[in-house]
Amino acid sequence: MKLRFARAAALALIVAILGTLAAIAPSLAQQAQATRLAGKVTRVDGDKLSVQTGDGKTVIVALAPDAAVTDVVPAKLRDIKPGRFVGTAAEPEANNRWRATEVHIFAPGSRPGEGHYPWNTGPNATMTNADVAASAVKAGNGTMTLATGGQRYDFDVPASTPIVAMTPGKRALVKKGAQVSIFRAQPGTDGGYTASAITVITAKNWPPK
Repeated sequence: MKLRFARAAALALIVAILGTLAAIAPSLAQQAQATRLAGKVTRVDGDKLSVQTGDGKTVIVALAPDAAVTDVVPAKLRDIKPGRFVGTAAEPEANNRWRATEVHIFAPGSRPGEGHYPWNTGPNATMTNADVAASAVKAGNGTMTLATGGQRYDFDVPASTPIVAMTPGKRALVKKGAQVSIFRAQPGTDGGYTASAITVITAKNWPPK
């Protein structure tokens, strides 16, 4: 009797696990298919956007009515302050220092991709998304120290380095001609995409040339 009960209980557990996996599989698959889109808005029809991507293709994106809009605006060296969370692409220098080639200041409370890792702008380039531990501006150039994972990284920031800040934006920014980026576009059943957030780049110095 006990053996039959144990077998029945084990079978019930297996069925429950399989049922749970079957229920979450579509959700996981949908998350795995999310993609990044970037390009210029060529048409706005209500909540539907036509976006021409960098490869010349046009995709249709259905933007949620309450979609979050982020505006990428120009920023200055003095805006890189201790306590802010920033991301910077950089190239190695002597004496274990780095030269920033771009800096983006994230909105307060936002901490995407925290860490220090290789980047695709060069063979030795890195991206560091981290807290500003120290910063200074002198003779038009800047320095900053970023801290993440128990490590500190020292950067030189030339005056020519493109710097932008990410701030909350208004839906009116999403218009024909706008340069946009969608980090998690979900494929739709009609060949288009859906999105619950969009970034509009109004800064003329971004992305870096």
